[in-house]
Amino acid sequence: MRPHQIALILAAVVSLVGMVFPPVEAMLLPLRLLSTHIHELGHALAALGTGGTPQFIKVFGNGSGVTPVAGGFLPLVASAGYLGAAAAGAAVVYAMRTEQGARRALGITGFALAASLILFVRGDIVGVASGVLWAAVLIAAAKVLRGSWLLFAAGLIGLQQGINSLRSLSELLQITAVSESHSDARLMQQITYVPAMVWAALWGVCGLAVIALTVRRAWAPRPAAR
Repeated sequence: MRPHQIALILAAVVSLVGMVFPPVEAMLLPLRLLSTHIHELGHALAALGTGGTPQFIKVFGNGSGVTPVAGGFLPLVASAGYLGAAAAGAAVVYAMRTEQGARRALGITGFALAASLILFVRGDIVGVASGVLWAAVLIAAAKVLRGSWLLFAAGLIGLQQGINSLRSLSELLQITAVSESHSDARLMQQITYVPAMVWAALWGVCGLAVIALTVRRAWAPRPAAR
């Protein structure tokens, strides 16, 4: 078993424990803030891609976020937060088959986050600061890390997108069951008349798929160098 394989399994266990044990979840807040930035960027890009306009992105210190949009295809925009983050996580995990792929994935993620900060992210100081720090960390990691450390870093970023979808599923199910609070799933219910809990469950399944893919890729034989 290679070092980054062991580290990824441990990271997955710690992240899952954090879903039910608040002290651990508090320690993982920086990773959650990164996932929220990616989630909200998914909303913004979906709005732009369907003819709408994202007004701004705000990421808050508690790990939540909001992206008001004007226009666009709302079913896609509402789904793009969780599905976009899950797809981004899957892409990073797929790229970690090789060191070159992992390096590119981390660099692209870092530069995408930097572009989001310039174009969209506003407001809460914690959200802005966390975005700046993560953009710098990801770009630096792409340039500096090698070997198992590089593969672990890429796997961790992909893994967290799946963990975040599962965490959000739990929160959405609680919100849906006890209140009429605004959420992506509630918005999808209003648009499609499909219950919010169905949408929350679907997004959670996507997150679980990313976790499974991460573990599978961690054990996959690396392609022979050419």
